Amino acid sequence: MDNLSWIITGFGIFSGIAGIICSVAIPVLVIGGIGYFIHKRNQQSMAYRQATQSWQNTTGTVLMSSVQSRRSGRSHSTYPVVVYQYDVNEKNYQSQTIKAGEQFINVRVMGQAQATVARYPIGVTVTVYYNPANPAESALER
Repeated sequence: MDNLSWIITGFGIFSGIAGIICSVAIPVLVIGGIGYFIHKRNQQSMAYRQATQSWQNTTGTVLMSSVQSRRSGRSHSTYPVVVYQYDVNEKNYQSQTIKAGEQFINVRVMGQAQATVARYPIGVTVTVYYNPANPAESALER
């Protein structure tokens, strides 16, 4: 076998091995990256929810409560929208954060939107937890 044949054979073996590595490594890296992202967001959410345990509370009133829909391609999701107002130090605030930490990660379960809206009908008086350092930051659930 001459040198050119060895080079061609070596290149074929190398490209075969590289193909196998890429077909395994790339999906592992992508799935691992997604897993890491979800893990970090969950950590942020848990830390935030822990911090809200020291928040003060006041009463508020639900102004709007409905289930909204969103379509993206063939997927369809529903989510609750609850708008409430509350007063802190004679200043009026409005918010729609239901659960503290939901801005970091929010998993929706089928039927959960309807159950959430049923818990917060329009006009009901609710307990609002708010950040004393920033009263505009609030949630209905900790």
